[in-house]
Amino acid sequence: MSNEKLNLQEISSTMMQLFVQDVFNKNDITEEKKKSLSDEQKAQLRKVVEDLQAQVDEFVKNSKEKKEEKTEVQEEAPKNTTLRDMIKNRKKDK
Repeated sequence: MSNEKLNLQEISSTMMQLFVQDVFNKNDITEEKKKSLSDEQKAQLRKVVEDLQAQVDEFVKNSKEKKEEKTEVQEEAPKNTTLRDMIKNRKKDK
């Protein structure tokens, strides 16, 4: 699990770098201009990166919870039921 989390963090970090680089390229910001960014602009960039990181973390958390829910539902289903019984159970649940 922790290996998957580290891998996702690396991927999200790489995506953040690509996103920021893309924004810089679209706005024709060179290395010299990067150094002359105002504190307000730097703060805005940090906020965007933090927001995106939070969204990625929430997405990962939600997908993990959904995966756990699916495994729980699969474990709850009896193994020796007929197709007819499963269809009846689904109709009852709706």
